[in-house]
Amino acid sequence: MSVVWFNGEFLYETLPLDPADRGLMLGDGLFETVAVAGGQAIWLDEHVQRMVNSAAMLGISADEVDLRVSIAKVLKRSSAAHEVLRITLTRGVTMRGLAADAHHSSLLISLLPFDPTQQPQNFTLATSVIRRNETAPSSRHKTLSYIDNVAAAREVKGKADDALMLNSSGHVACSTVGNIFILKDGELVTPRDDHGILPGITRAKILKHTAFKARQYFVNVDDLYSADAVFLTNSLRLVTPVIKLDDRALGIASVQHIKDYLKGLSQ
Repeated sequence: MSVVWFNGEFLYETLPLDPADRGLMLGDGLFETVAVAGGQAIWLDEHVQRMVNSAAMLGISADEVDLRVSIAKVLKRSSAAHEVLRITLTRGVTMRGLAADAHHSSLLISLLPFDPTQQPQNFTLATSVIRRNETAPSSRHKTLSYIDNVAAAREVKGKADDALMLNSSGHVACSTVGNIFILKDGELVTPRDDHGILPGITRAKILKHTAFKARQYFVNVDDLYSADAVFLTNSLRLVTPVIKLDDRALGIASVQHIKDYLKGLSQ
């Protein structure tokens, strides 16, 4: 059963969309996707803080207290062992003009069933021709402007599970759905924050808690081929090994201990 909350109340029928809402018209907004287990949202504080910080930087009104109260009301209706909490915040309704300000933002929260056992155990990647612009706000904030990721995913559909996206300098940035790590000679390396990536919540947990030496650095495509292991991270799947890139096999050293550790942190 799905649960939907919009601007202060639960919805039981069609979502009332204003045709002037900036989220609908321009993708002018933010979102967070949060794993929920047993009615508890995993790493919720980090997700809420990222949304509030991004909203402040982009000039979108975000009341953290109201946000947390609304989320708590939705979570009280949790009815499955595993679910996905989706939080969407738009600038709201404005007059015409790209730089127009809104008096009130729009907040949409949904809670949907999620079956983690149906998620892939391994990923294959294919390199997309679409590049991440490391100077753009859309590359470092979780905005609704996801068309580049959508186009990249569609480009490789049928060839791989996901797309590898490089930045405008040709360095590895991310996949369409997660951050990238390589494991080589006992060291973890992930692309730097300024390389066109969204600094993910799971990525931050690994950098902070891993027993490996870990660093952010330049990552080239050749580094993926020479690595002992390559894996993707996001808030729903945590850690997923990548076994092929452009139909070429990658290292498959076990990352199970990383997966187990993160699972412990999230419980």
